[in-house]
Formats: sequence, structure tokens, C-alpha cells
Amino acid sequence: MEKMFKRALLGTAIAAVAAAGSANAAVQLAGENFEIYGTAAAYNMFDSPKASGSDSTNTVGIESKIGFKGKHVYEDFGPDFLWQIESGWASHADSSWASDRGLLGGRDTFIGLGFDFGNLKIGRMTHASYDIVDWPHSNPGLGNVFDWNNDLGAGFQDRADNMIRFESAAMGPVKFNVTASGMESSTSDIITSAAVYFTQDKFGLHAGIYSRGEAEDNSFEEHSYAIVGGNVYLDKLTLSAAYKLMEYGDNDQSAISATAQYLFTDKLLAKVGYASTDDAEGTTGTSDQAITARLGYLLPSTYLYMDVRNYDMNDSDESADTTRLLIGAEYYF
Repeated sequence: MEKMFKRALLGTAIAAVAAAGSANAAVQLAGENFEIYGTAAAYNMFDSPKASGSDSTNTVGIESKIGFKGKHVYEDFGPDFLWQIESGWASHADSSWASDRGLLGGRDTFIGLGFDFGNLKIGRMTHASYDIVDWPHSNPGLGNVFDWNNDLGAGFQDRADNMIRFESAAMGPVKFNVTASGMESSTSDIITSAAVYFTQDKFGLHAGIYSRGEAEDNSFEEHSYAIVGGNVYLDKLTLSAAYKLMEYGDNDQSAISATAQYLFTDKLLAKVGYASTDDAEGTTGTSDQAITARLGYLLPSTYLYMDVRNYDMNDSDESADTTRLLIGAEYYF
């Protein structure tokens, strides 16, 4: 009797799956319809703090993710339908800033419409200006100084929920992106951001701006940043540099980033990076510096690398100074 009951349950499950498959198969897809993509990535990091009495540590960082995306082209409807669902990093990190890790939808997840003149999207995405901060100017390992670090007390969003984003089509060498978010409590708390790109064969220029007024409930002051930067492509050598000015209330702080990458062969490369901030206005001893170096090796769908990263934070205060050795791999599919 028990065996018959289990077989009945199994038969019901198979029938349900078959029915679902038949229903899905009845949906006709057109154009670029469906893609599964992702990254299997991890690194081992040995951390040697400078402060007296601090212990060295060894950790493994997981940056693996998986995503699903598509574009549906309709015969009787003008714009294309765009969608994407992307997981957060497959990590169990227990920290407030990593609350999206391991969640399906934790990274760029949106729906939108694609027109000849550009794409309009809503969902969870990065701010237009942050795309420039993140790449190329925070790689390799410069983000601790150039990205999320400031001594003003300002909280700048990078990737955010409740986002509206417009990405223009290329107009010759020029394209631009515009984003808006931060209106969960009040539309008067809106965060606006924009970025513009000018690209040529041998160089590219870009600039971005991020702005948010004082909170409706006075919980934060007006804050903003502007960034300008560019890349130069000289055969096997790529140079990049950027300047970022951050403001919070009446105070400001500046940051710079510079990198150089050289391809020794079609597989072997070296990259060095430098980033720094000055003392935040109204403070002393808050300047920071990062010096990094990377040796990378390219294989089909795979990037192997070894980094040395030195951080000198808060001027002469050694409590946050450290040197890190990373060995990692990224596999793309």
C-alpha cells in the first residue's frame, strides 16, 4: 500500500512537470530571448596589519554569481521587453553591507523597455556615476580608498533598490546614462546621477555627477560628488586616471586614482594602481593611500591573478594600515 502511494505521488509530480513544460513550450520566443550567465570566482587573502599587536589573518573571498537575462522582440509592439535577474555573491558574509549576498536578485535585477534611442529600466541597479567610480578606477584593489571611502560622513549609494535608469543609445562617439533613486520615504529625498562617455579608438573620456539634497526629516545633509576621468590605449599599454570631489554639507574631500596595465603577451599582463585622498575639510590626519600591483594570466573564459595591496589609512595613524596578498581566479560563463 505504501509503495502504491509513493508511486502515485511520483506519477502526480511527473504529470505536473510535464504539464508545466507543455505550457512553457507554448510560449513563442523571438529575438534574443534567454541567456544564463555567471562567474565562478574566489580569492585567498593573507592580511598582515601594520599596527603593533595585530594578528595576521587568512580569508577566502567568494565573488561567484549567476544571472538570467533576456530580450523579447515583438511583432506588434514597438519597444523590446528587457529583463534580468542576478544573484548576489554566493557568500555567507555576516555583515550589514553584504546583506544582498547569496540572494537571487541581490545584484542587478530589473525589467525595462528597449527603444531605438535607448533603454528605460526599473529595479535594482547601479547609479550612472558609480559605474565610472567602480570601473576602471577602483581596480585592482583601489576601492578601499577611491570607492566607498570618505571621511565626511556621507553615505553615497552605489547599487540601489527602487531605481529608475535610462541608458542612451550611442550617438556617434557619445552616450549617456541617467539614474534616480532614494525616494522610498519621500520623493524630496531623490538621488539623481548622470554619466557621459566619449569614446575614440585611442582614448576615452568620461564624467559623472551624483547629487542628493538634505533629507526631509533632517537625518542627513546635502551631499554630492563629481568625477572626471579617462583611458588612453597605447597598443599593449593602457593608462587610466580619475579625479573625484566629494561634498557633504559645507565640507569636501578629494580623491584621485591612476592605473597602468601592460600586456606582455596575449595571456600575461601586469597592472599597477595608485589611489589617494586628501584630508577631509575640517579634519587633520584623514588622508588615505592605496598602492597595488597585479600579475594576471588569461585563459579561455578564465582570469588567474595575484595581487599585492598596501593601504596607508588616516595619515600617520597605523591602526587601519595593512598589506594584503591575494591569489584568485575568475571563471566566466
